[in-house]
Amino acid sequence: MRYAGKTETGLRPQNEDSFLLLHTDSLDAVAVSDGMGGHRAGEIASRLSVETLERMLSGGSIDPEAALSSAFIEANRVVHERASLNDDMYGMGCTLVAAILNTDRFFAANVGDSRLYHFDGKQLRQITHDHSFVAELVRRGAITPEEARTHPRRNLITRAIGTEGRVSPDIFVCDWAKDDILLLCSDGLCGVMDEAEIAACLRHCTDLEATCSTLIQRALSQGSRDNITVVLAVNDGGKA
Repeated sequence: MRYAGKTETGLRPQNEDSFLLLHTDSLDAVAVSDGMGGHRAGEIASRLSVETLERMLSGGSIDPEAALSSAFIEANRVVHERASLNDDMYGMGCTLVAAILNTDRFFAANVGDSRLYHFDGKQLRQITHDHSFVAELVRRGAITPEEARTHPRRNLITRAIGTEGRVSPDIFVCDWAKDDILLLCSDGLCGVMDEAEIAACLRHCTDLEATCSTLIQRALSQGSRDNITVVLAVNDGGKA
């Protein structure tokens, strides 16, 4: 597997996003987390979540679905516990999206509205489902995806890591083939760029780091005011 990631503070005073690129003898995994909370608390929440994910997944479990579920539950416990011990961090939390990569299949999980997309060279498909107020309105047909991008409550998420004592991640198991690409991102990217624009960038991807930079610059040029984080993973057909 080949992967790269980049994060950009953008117009925010600090960067509350974190990402993970993990390679062990038995496992490849990637993740993105977008923090929220009071002063610096979001930064701490996202960092704790990816650090916990790295620690939990480095054991090399033979059951990727169970490993992801356990890692998300532990990340929630760690962030929630830290918030409960410090008044300045009360209510902090974060989104978390992650994938374990095998040669013919990937295993994904998410909480919140950071996303994972699968690109097969032709079609871009959103794999994860946003846990947000506007996503629920879109699912009910009350607004369109285009209207969701400018909705006044578009930043309201309905499920997060650390804000409650318990959390249940969504788990996805999908096939992928050689040269397919996975894109994981915070809403600083997908909140302003539509799928056609993202697919066009991925279609011409020859250098992962350069494509991460291109996506971020496109989002900034289209008015993104948030932190922007992009992780790309390519199935090179090699042993995971």
